[in-house]
Amino acid sequence: MRIDTLGETCCPATAVVATVDGRLITRADDGTLVERRLTAGGARQLADEVIGTGLFDRDRIVGLDPAPGVAPAPHAISVRTFRVWTGARTVTVSSPVVAQSDEKLYRPSAAWTQLDALAARLLAPESWLPVTAWSVATSRPYVPDGFRVVVSTEQVGGSQPDVSAVDWPFTIPIADLGEPLSASSQIFTPVGPGTKPLRCAALDASDAKAARDAIQRAGAGVADFPDGAFSTGLMWKAGGSGIVLFFQAVLPDQSSCADPY
Repeated sequence: MRIDTLGETCCPATAVVATVDGRLITRADDGTLVERRLTAGGARQLADEVIGTGLFDRDRIVGLDPAPGVAPAPHAISVRTFRVWTGARTVTVSSPVVAQSDEKLYRPSAAWTQLDALAARLLAPESWLPVTAWSVATSRPYVPDGFRVVVSTEQVGGSQPDVSAVDWPFTIPIADLGEPLSASSQIFTPVGPGTKPLRCAALDASDAKAARDAIQRAGAGVADFPDGAFSTGLMWKAGGSGIVLFFQAVLPDQSSCADPY
């Protein structure tokens, strides 16, 4: 299962990923991802906790109903999305995340209340899973096995080096890296409008490090994200523009650019 949150104005973020082999990744308060390990029995107990709510029998979007006599002013609301493997298929359920100061504006539904409580329990499983459910109970930084690299052709400012200055470690040129990313893909790409479609490639961790090292040796600045992602931009005089590369650390339920999220 996985839980993602989408803020009021920007940017989905993964909060929880749990896999049948016992890997459990959660997002810490500082935005970093940490990993623990469940035993087979612990993974089953966590799955039973989720499925046992009865909330994942079908895809659904849980809405908000105003409290009696209240007409909330239109405004953006954060959303939490649960993707749960039921043994036959993945069920997707989304629900709003309402600021505590706004809760009085809405009439809480049973599903909304249950999903909020479930998310809180899954973010702090140590508070209810027994000691015997853990094979590794101590959190450690999540180390990704690979990265998805999204490439966008767009204007790049500042003093970033030209693409030609990068001693690129692969035979495929930077501008041709990967395959066009489907317009329907839900892969998050914090890049500008650029050229559509974007391109996406999957690299293992060692290849991603080799690419980053080459970019930095050329003098390019690299921006790091708390969850292990990083991005950079390069000038591209030959193309009359620039190239932005976003390296997204993949999680255990992801493997390639073909994954749906």
